[in-house]
Amino acid sequence: MSTYYEVRWVNRDKSTSSRSFPTRREAASYAAGLESTNGKLPKSSARQLLLPRLWERIYERRVNANTKPATLRVVRQAWQRIEKSDLVKRPISRIAAEDVQLVINQHGEFAGKKTIQIFGELYREAVALGFDGEDWTVGARARVQPTRNRLFLSVAEVEQLAEKMTVERHQETVKLLAFTGLRVGELAALQVGDWASATRRLYVQRNASFAGDSKVVIHSTKTKKSERVIPVAPSIAAMLDKAAANRDPEDFLWPSPQGQIWRPGNFRRRSGWRDAVTAIGYPKLRLHDLRHSFASISRHAGADLPTLSRVMGHSSIKVTIDLYGGIYDTELDSLAAGLEQQFGQKMGENRS
Repeated sequence: MSTYYEVRWVNRDKSTSSRSFPTRREAASYAAGLESTNGKLPKSSARQLLLPRLWERIYERRVNANTKPATLRVVRQAWQRIEKSDLVKRPISRIAAEDVQLVINQHGEFAGKKTIQIFGELYREAVALGFDGEDWTVGARARVQPTRNRLFLSVAEVEQLAEKMTVERHQETVKLLAFTGLRVGELAALQVGDWASATRRLYVQRNASFAGDSKVVIHSTKTKKSERVIPVAPSIAAMLDKAAANRDPEDFLWPSPQGQIWRPGNFRRRSGWRDAVTAIGYPKLRLHDLRHSFASISRHAGADLPTLSRVMGHSSIKVTIDLYGGIYDTELDSLAAGLEQQFGQKMGENRS
């Protein structure tokens, strides 16, 4: 018969509750949290807290604050990385900055940064409960990975990629992503009512997050500015008109062949994406690179950076400049030519 440790307590409504734990240490940590008065524990109790107990408090608070599902998913993933370490079995008084850095070193740059953020939240939660130890995240650094080159297709290359798809619907999907700049989650969440055929405007109001191939969560856009209006070229408008014909406003505008939500993973598998991008000479091309291609195509079509920022749904124009400010270097040549013309005129006036 296995041994377990039970914590019992009386709730504010005089009812009783209990919870079982496999070890005495976990039970003591949980009980210490219940003993908190005015948000503080005795220092000796605070030092014995375990990370899982702190995480429970943090996660519960985030849920109660109606945190976006996509954000909850990211923080859960960060916690799961921490949960795999032996730090969850130690009292927090025995966790040092070097231990935290070892956990961070096991992951890439993005995952490492998110893990640091959660470690920081855990420490602040411990301090709020009375912990007086050193901050575990002091000096913590995520592994810096080489910046991945963004790939930009021209209009001709987008057309070439689409031609490699054997199904018309897959061809249209490539063009839709490349000529509207939609994120894949935004495309999946589009409804028929989001398409205004008369004005050729696409209203982006939702985003879909995919957890593997099964779970899909539809929520608000990535940022407030991601909620935007996209002008659509006539050839793409014809595709959307066909997709919206004789359907209800709440239906998905771009559904799967089965009429369900469109999924990028299924598209990549069923369209022959890997063979197609390899055939046109871009074996590392991602679906998200079609969004980058839209930015490049728009810049060469004459879109200035403020307009591009608005259509792309960036949180600020700084994001747009950082991402795409250098992809149209002929602007520098035009500037130089214009300056030369001005200088030439001025020098001619002086000579006369």
